[in-house]
Amino acid sequence: MQNTILGPIGIAFIALYLVSLLVIGWLANRARKENTLRDYYLAGSSLGSLSLFFTLYATQYSGNTLFAIPGNAYRNGFIGLSVAAAVMALVLVYFLFAGRLNILAKQHSFISVGDFIKWRYSNKALLIAINSIAIITLVSYALGNFKAIGLLLETASGGVIPFAAGILILGAIMAVYESLGGLRGVVWTDIIQGSLLFIGCLLLFFAVTTLNPAVDDSGLTTLGSKMADYFTHEIDLIGFMSVVLLVGIGAAVYPQALQRIYIARNPSVLRKSYVALFFMPLLTTVPMILVGISVAEWLPGLGTAESENVVVYAIGHITQSYPSVAWLLVLYLGAAVAAIMSTIDSALLSLGSTVTKDIFGRAGRQIEEENLYKISRMTSWVLMAVMVMLAIALPQTIWALMIFKFELLIQIAPAIILGVRTASVRGSAILWGLICGCIVAVALKTIPTGGMDLSAPLGLHAGVWALGINLLVVFTVNVGMSVSGKQSAKALP
Repeated sequence: MQNTILGPIGIAFIALYLVSLLVIGWLANRARKENTLRDYYLAGSSLGSLSLFFTLYATQYSGNTLFAIPGNAYRNGFIGLSVAAAVMALVLVYFLFAGRLNILAKQHSFISVGDFIKWRYSNKALLIAINSIAIITLVSYALGNFKAIGLLLETASGGVIPFAAGILILGAIMAVYESLGGLRGVVWTDIIQGSLLFIGCLLLFFAVTTLNPAVDDSGLTTLGSKMADYFTHEIDLIGFMSVVLLVGIGAAVYPQALQRIYIARNPSVLRKSYVALFFMPLLTTVPMILVGISVAEWLPGLGTAESENVVVYAIGHITQSYPSVAWLLVLYLGAAVAAIMSTIDSALLSLGSTVTKDIFGRAGRQIEEENLYKISRMTSWVLMAVMVMLAIALPQTIWALMIFKFELLIQIAPAIILGVRTASVRGSAILWGLICGCIVAVALKTIPTGGMDLSAPLGLHAGVWALGINLLVVFTVNVGMSVSGKQSAKALP
């Protein structure tokens, strides 16, 4: 299995899929209505419920769904269900602010996250701070996924596609369809990528739980009873809720998630898409968790690194007994490539909008819209090239930065959610809260403590503690400014 995981048919399937993405990019380019940043980065801001759902789904579920989640479940059991709960909570967080933000985006022509921050707070220091966190998050997100896809193709092809070559090939393909079609091209490709991911997760679940010779007819019943027992006796409620808060709030303010709010046709379209998205963890995340737990029963002994590829080992084990389902591995690899690419292209497009709109656009205010559009297309190529080179050159410790991203990302939630919900919160209060929250998060994660682990005091993640400090500072500074008589500058709808 190590040498021939992906045969000629599998390589042909992946190649056909990649060619289809280039065709979609070309079609999206022909469908553009104008040479503007709004059309390039927001696809005209008129997406309907179906297309919005697919781009949200494909962006939200990355390669972690097919690698990290089942691997974690293999090692730690049902504790991974906290991730599924967090993804469902994420949708509830959206309902707190997404509808109003969509209205504001239409009224004030927001393109980047920085557009909202600049309009709402008129605080240059806060704009720089939030853009800095957004850039760190997006870069780490893209780098980690680039490494994942390079390792996947190298492993799956038995070395026929080297690590660096895989990253270069897919990076070039993404740069082509992204620079051609902008967000419209990304959304169209997300429909294919989301469909592959959804079908792949469900088929893998049924294959692992029913086709494996080591699993008897009561396999699904056994999983159900074990899950019930976990929630009845073993659940660490504080740790569970910590993950729900960290991921649920942090992922809601991903720059690419906020731009998806901008592009919805209206708040009604957003609500319909979010309602459907709320149930998707039950059909995507939970099945992959159960896959990891099932494999741990009949294929024990995998190390930490090996368990990240637990699904590949499981499918290889099944196909040895049932050669007729060898196509399942090809489908899995296609779903994995699709999931990873959909997160990379969305992250890089959001990064491009920040660079083009908030750096080039604000530094050169006299640049004409047509020229900014040209800069945006060149930016896609430049950013893709930089990310590809970094992904190839940097060591594997980049994964640690990926894990840390939520600890920082959650600190910008007050700026977005409170900024949308209330007109009374001030930019200075948000800035001081953001600074204090980031300092606490970094300190808890990095300061030496004589061997004591402070990354999760009392079971709560450092980012959750930091968010609490963040909000406390925002409230304190805001009250102080109210007492001093300073007024809020914005009236929100």
